[in-house]
Amino acid sequence: MTIRWGILGCGDVARRRVAAAIQQQSDSVLQAVCRRNEQKLQQFCDDFHVPDSYSDSQQLLTATNIDAVYIATPVYLHEPQTLLAAKARKHVLVEKPMAMSVAECESMIEVCQQNQVKLGVAYYRRFYPVVARMAEILSAGELGQPLSVTAVTATPFNFQPGEDGYWRVLREEGGGGALMDIGSHRIDLFQHLFGPIGEVAGFISTLAADYQADDCTTLTMRFTSGVHAVLQCYFGATIDPDEFTILGTSGRLSVTPLNQGRLIVESSAGRREESLPPSNNFNDPLIDDFVAAIQQDREPLISGPAGCVTNQVMEAAYLQKTVQIGE
Repeated sequence: MTIRWGILGCGDVARRRVAAAIQQQSDSVLQAVCRRNEQKLQQFCDDFHVPDSYSDSQQLLTATNIDAVYIATPVYLHEPQTLLAAKARKHVLVEKPMAMSVAECESMIEVCQQNQVKLGVAYYRRFYPVVARMAEILSAGELGQPLSVTAVTATPFNFQPGEDGYWRVLREEGGGGALMDIGSHRIDLFQHLFGPIGEVAGFISTLAADYQADDCTTLTMRFTSGVHAVLQCYFGATIDPDEFTILGTSGRLSVTPLNQGRLIVESSAGRREESLPPSNNFNDPLIDDFVAAIQQDREPLISGPAGCVTNQVMEAAYLQKTVQIGE
């Protein structure tokens, strides 16, 4: 079964990763793309040899020669575009964060289920080989009883009005700032490795630039298992750390940088280093899994409900008080 794809939003993410990931997938065809800026739309089609183009998202979402859509638009469009796609019986793979709110996530899940289409969320770091290796090490008990997990992530992003990515620091378009954009990936990994987060406290600031949204965010969390977590995420840091550390009673594991898969394990048995780099295109395994989910009639690895729980944590964090998840 060949999956005919459409992409909504031909910005940086689609250009750098999504289009190429679809085109490398043996059972996929990139059939159509959509962008309001017709000049940039045509350039994208020329660069990637895409046969169909639309400046109106509704036309792409209802096109009869599209089986699945990748939604790479600003966050405030994720829910309405997902609902329209699902009602047109298109499978949906949506960029992170899944939506502006938990309520929107739940609406997306419900409508996709009603229309019997797959819904996935693009938390592609779950597919990193080093993440699978971390899970193996935890399962084997090599670190003893896990005590805490810490992630620090930053980017030198210095968004200016009029730039393609400026929506990331507009609350009404991106839902938040550094937490929603880059912190969300780490929250997804936290829960993938350690299970549900039961309690969260958020410290939200805007320090590096005059943004509407946060560029300096720290979360402290406790999993329902009792394990602790700390997440720090920043926009505007010229030195951009990408650190992921797990501490246990018998050892310590660190991956720095996470995006390169350099793993160091320290314990009473000594110190060792492993190299487990991700795919050259981070989105390749994400697309492979989503296509397999359609073909095998199963849930994608990062399903709608999995994306929703990350939104639950972020929504609680933005209250800037200690919150019990689910209350």
